[in-house]
Amino acid sequence: MPNTAPPLPPEYPFYLREIGPMDAAFIQQLTNTSGWLKHIGDRGTKTIDGALAYIERAYADPYRRMGFGLWAVIDRSSQQPIGVCGLVSRPDAPAPDLGFALLPEFEGQGWIRASSHIVLQHAQEILRLPRVDAYANEDNARSRKTLEALGFQCLNCAENPLFGAVVCHYRLRF
Repeated sequence: MPNTAPPLPPEYPFYLREIGPMDAAFIQQLTNTSGWLKHIGDRGTKTIDGALAYIERAYADPYRRMGFGLWAVIDRSSQQPIGVCGLVSRPDAPAPDLGFALLPEFEGQGWIRASSHIVLQHAQEILRLPRVDAYANEDNARSRKTLEALGFQCLNCAENPLFGAVVCHYRLRF
């Protein structure tokens, strides 16, 4: 199967690609950062085997089933993955949702806003989705600010017992 990630011209400082087994160490590192654990939660990736299992269920399976998912954000200059950005399709959700995360040393540099813009353009023009949702913990000011800058509107914030936090539901209509 070809890479499901949106193609980008070579002048972009990053590109997106599917996440696979070769990314296990990166996924283990990303999913065990304090920001990930606080705002997203433990995904059972303390070991490489746990990271490989997570890659299969959270990345590879959606690529096969949906033709999209969360993609690695690759810094072109170093050719290293620095984060993830893409669309998550949950069986109980009304629409696919935008998801993103970066390694801490790359936060605040515009990577998420730029990669999210590409993902949203792909969702609208290629996937022809009528809307994309997003979720952020109420206390995650950085993510909420990013979503609002991308044009998302907050629908509501409510206690989510699965996360043990107040989660805000956002929507972007195309």
